Amino acid sequence: MNSSGFPQPRITSFPLLADLPPEEAAALETLFEEKQLVQGKDVYREGEPARYFYFLLSGTISLWHRRGSKEEQVRLLTPGEVFGEEALLGLARRHATASVENEAAVLRASSENLSARLRFLPTAQEILRTVARGRRLVRSVAFPWLEPDEAVFLATRKSNLLLFPSMAAPVLLGLISLASIPIIHLRLWPQWTYALSAAGIIFSVAYGIWSAVDWGNDYYLITNRRVVAIRRIPLVYDDRQEAPLSMIQSVSVSSTLRQRPLGYGDVVVNTFTRPIVFESIPHPTTVARLLERIWKDRRQTEERKEREEINRLLAQRLKGGETAEIRPEETGSSLEADRPPTETLGAMQTRLVNGETVTYRKHRFFLFRNLFLPALLAVFGVVLGVINSAGMFPIDRPSGTAIAAGVLLAGLLWAVYEYADWANDLYQVTPEQILALHRKPLGDEERRSAALENILSLEYDRPSFLARMMDFGTVRATVGQVSFTFDEVSDPIHVQEDIFRRMEAKKKKATQNQHHQRSEEIADWIETYHHLTRGETDGGEDKE
Repeated sequence: MNSSGFPQPRITSFPLLADLPPEEAAALETLFEEKQLVQGKDVYREGEPARYFYFLLSGTISLWHRRGSKEEQVRLLTPGEVFGEEALLGLARRHATASVENEAAVLRASSENLSARLRFLPTAQEILRTVARGRRLVRSVAFPWLEPDEAVFLATRKSNLLLFPSMAAPVLLGLISLASIPIIHLRLWPQWTYALSAAGIIFSVAYGIWSAVDWGNDYYLITNRRVVAIRRIPLVYDDRQEAPLSMIQSVSVSSTLRQRPLGYGDVVVNTFTRPIVFESIPHPTTVARLLERIWKDRRQTEERKEREEINRLLAQRLKGGETAEIRPEETGSSLEADRPPTETLGAMQTRLVNGETVTYRKHRFFLFRNLFLPALLAVFGVVLGVINSAGMFPIDRPSGTAIAAGVLLAGLLWAVYEYADWANDLYQVTPEQILALHRKPLGDEERRSAALENILSLEYDRPSFLARMMDFGTVRATVGQVSFTFDEVSDPIHVQEDIFRRMEAKKKKATQNQHHQRSEEIADWIETYHHLTRGETDGGEDKE
């Protein structure tokens, strides 16, 4: 029993509901029943009536969505996540198929019970509906950079109320354009004024579509690994900023006098570098509370694992067993990173995967852009040669041939220089570090590297319509107060994910080693104390 007199509900074992008031947690617990799911069976099928809402206790569940005649896997759910949100949101039919990948245990509640009781549980209702809308958002929008075992606890975007102000200008322009048509007819204005009205209507529709897409184009996610903010301006700008949960320092909520009565505001996630802001989202206090709980739960989980490791080692020591020797981290990857990665990249290749090491070049667009003037000069040399061969050059033929050949050679040499300059700029991600190598042909060389464990946050930036169309941009890794950049690389989303995946693997390995070493030290101290006290006791008995 807890201090409030209510039995500890299973439902509060989920980080999302850990801070529920005790009376609400106890009431919510009565709505859910535990059920075991057999591997290979479907929990429900797409198109079936939405009867139950689920919490996943253990095992894995895969979500499938039908596209035409085929079913595609949308997501693989891990313990701690929710699914079947259609039942909670009052939707009649399932929008996806849920299949049991590995034998699973769930808590489930019927839609009838939820709708009848949640109205009397305001905190639980707000949390569950916020989470359910996030699940629906994750299912409807593709986030290909998420890891297969990465659980999405919350996804949200700007408040729906912001859509109406953004649509005001295009709607007003459209109404004015429509109203002008009868006025033009009554006043017998020239025919070309009808074209202006039509242009105004077309522009207002396009502007309205653009405004609607711009409103719904920003997404904010909280997973079991990181906090992510995605900001996009259609056809103009694309940016994703993220930070691991371990880098969070504090979470705060801010709202203006206009935002507060309408129930939306900003959630500011302060990290070791610049903050990540969830702008103008609904229920900001609930989102901030959930993020704090997930963040604290991650720390508590790590501490619990460390205590379990200490207990295991101590029990093994006291029984006289030998413990496994701590293995130092492998250093082969860092040595491999010190070798120049130029030998295996193809002439026009921009990405190469060699084991756990990935090497990148700048996007080919920048090669072709830099080759434009040299190519133009080479073509000009060819044209001069043709003119000279035709006898139309104003100077004698041998001199004209020499000039044309010189111009052509200059263009070709310039092109070779530009290609070498493009090919020599390399970026590399290894299991140990990130590396940037800039070399000028026949000139200076600059080499920068940073250890993965020193990276505090990551973001990518596609700053223009051309960058989005050609899929290139800049990936920034914040290392202390310095910004480490991979400039103008192809597929910056993939590059950022390569770095993050290796950051997580490196951090996990380092944390395990630190916990093991600390556990060994504590076990040594306790074992020594145990032997000393046992020796004193034995000595005292002999003395008697």
